[in-house]
Amino acid sequence: MNSPVPTTSTGSHVQRRARDARIGLLASIPCCWVVMATQQHGMEASSPCCWVVMATFFPLGRRMSPTCRRWVTPTTTAGPYPAPVNIAVPGLRVAAPVTRRHRVMQVWIAALGLLLIGGCTRQSPSAGQNLPASQNPGSSQSPSSPNSAPATNQSGPPDCRRTVIRADDVPAALNAASPGTTVCFTGHDLADTDVAMNRPGSANAPIRLFADGAAVHSIHVSADHVIVEGFTVAGGDGLFAKGTDLAIRHNTVQDTQRSGITCDPCQNSIIADNTVHHVATAGIWISGQQIAVRHNTVSGTVARDNGDADGMRFFGNGHRITDNTITDISAAGYANPPHPDCFQTYDSNGPPTYDVVIMDNTCRNVDAQCLIATGDKSGNSGAPTNGPSIRFIGNTCASNGAQAVNIRRWPNVELRDNKIAGPNITRGIIIIDGSNGCIVVGNTTADGRPTVDIDNSSRQGSQVVHNSPG
Repeated sequence: MNSPVPTTSTGSHVQRRARDARIGLLASIPCCWVVMATQQHGMEASSPCCWVVMATFFPLGRRMSPTCRRWVTPTTTAGPYPAPVNIAVPGLRVAAPVTRRHRVMQVWIAALGLLLIGGCTRQSPSAGQNLPASQNPGSSQSPSSPNSAPATNQSGPPDCRRTVIRADDVPAALNAASPGTTVCFTGHDLADTDVAMNRPGSANAPIRLFADGAAVHSIHVSADHVIVEGFTVAGGDGLFAKGTDLAIRHNTVQDTQRSGITCDPCQNSIIADNTVHHVATAGIWISGQQIAVRHNTVSGTVARDNGDADGMRFFGNGHRITDNTITDISAAGYANPPHPDCFQTYDSNGPPTYDVVIMDNTCRNVDAQCLIATGDKSGNSGAPTNGPSIRFIGNTCASNGAQAVNIRRWPNVELRDNKIAGPNITRGIIIIDGSNGCIVVGNTTADGRPTVDIDNSSRQGSQVVHNSPG
């Protein structure tokens, strides 16, 4: 027997249900498009975010198009009629009557679902994609000049070609290193290890020695294009390097028998973001050309074998020493006390020292001077005379000596905008013994003490103005 024809009222219900189904279908189309787009971006359907979206769209499940059946399968349910009503949309069937309130709710649910799916499709950059070199795990950015910005934070988990956890494995790992290789050091079994690297990288692919803070006894680098990062160096001869295009960063060097970090001779290299404490002779020692030394912390340097104890020593030309902090170097407790200074240079048997900028550093509680430059052997002969040999600018000096800056037989020094204080200061700056051509401008000394004391032998070509007190 044929099914009865619905009444006009029933037909009205059918029309409403059909119209509602069309609304659901239209709402489902962008949903389907976004969901399928997530697959193209590598998102899995089992993602928790997508399960939330599917649950949100459950009330619309019956009205979604066949395209999305791989995600959500509509259920066909007969309503109050003997057979399902065909609304001329293939694969879709309607169940129960839906009121205007239901339609409004469906639209809101659809909008919420689309927002959730949009959140699902947002992806972070994949490893190594569009990241700065300092954050890219595989990055091995090499300095090209003293003004190249070193990484201000550690590069994170690197792309390790080889990971070393035992001392016996170190020589083989280093001998196998080639340009672009990263050798990683980790664990507690390397404390007695002397790391010796003599294989060079290349300008575009340096060799990177990376540690997660692992302790080693000493590090010696005698090669070009090498990065040393993240080590704790304790008990041995410190971190010694010589070569071109080297980067020494984010290391801790402590309790060594020699200077903490030595770059001698180095060229076009960076020493940055290291912590050096309780090492012998000098926290950082540089010699060569175009070495950038910045954002390092040096403290507690000690004297050994009747030697000296300084924060930094510098020789050569083109260096930029900026934004470092040097503190707490004492002369007490020695039979033959050292002469602790924050920054020291003197003429030696090497090339002259010139074009050195020392800027924006802090020197505090160091028992002698903030800067000392002495040319007792040759007066820094051989240095160009058409520009400053040393530019000492914008530093904060709170040392414990009779003066913060001592220039002796060392011509052409610029001292500008430095702030000087200290419990034993009798004058801020002393310039003597033929240190001609010095520029002393804008320096201040605390507690009304004289800022500049310059002898007659050093006045030729010198300019001393705008210091306070005068």
